[in-house]
Amino acid sequence: MSSEKELNKDEFLQMIQLLKRYASENMDQWELWKFDTKYSEVYIDISRYPSKEGTESAYVDLSHLLK
Repeated sequence: MSSEKELNKDEFLQMIQLLKRYASENMDQWELWKFDTKYSEVYIDISRYPSKEGTESAYVDLSHLLK
């Protein structure tokens, strides 16, 4: 499903770059964010440690996008 509101490739890359910068320069140990979308609330956990419920292999590594 395509929409003009969806992020294009450049916007997605910029979001990842800004998140990396935020995590490197501003974040201490974690952030817990919540906001509304047109479908439901979204919960975002950003941490320096993998979730206790999952394993590191469950995460999508985006490092290659930041080189």
